[in-house]
Amino acid sequence: MKRDLDLIRSILIEIESNKEDRTLNSSDFFYLNNDKNTIDYHLYLLNDAGYIDAIDVTCIGHRYPQYLIKWLTNDGCEYLDTIRDDSVWSKTKDKIYSVGNALTLSTVKSVASKVILDQLGL
Repeated sequence: MKRDLDLIRSILIEIESNKEDRTLNSSDFFYLNNDKNTIDYHLYLLNDAGYIDAIDVTCIGHRYPQYLIKWLTNDGCEYLDTIRDDSVWSKTKDKIYSVGNALTLSTVKSVASKVILDQLGL
């Protein structure tokens, strides 16, 4: 399955906006993408990258790990802070896609940081 950077961003925004301070699971993100495997895979990627604090509750019979998401980690907050703004995200994606979309999350963050610095005139 291919990583979807827009979905990753949307999931992080949703986790951050969890005002009820309750654990989330993949069904909380179905409005973003109604394919359970896609959501589960992207939650796995976020957990693997250290962007979310989650409890693995995987049961037999699932293709991808299952998680209860508690909150964003500091790394997750920093990544989201860098790509949160719609204008920054749009410009970041333009730059990313100009080289084929084969970039790591840390490179995406670096590109977004550069976009922000350019907007600040630094």
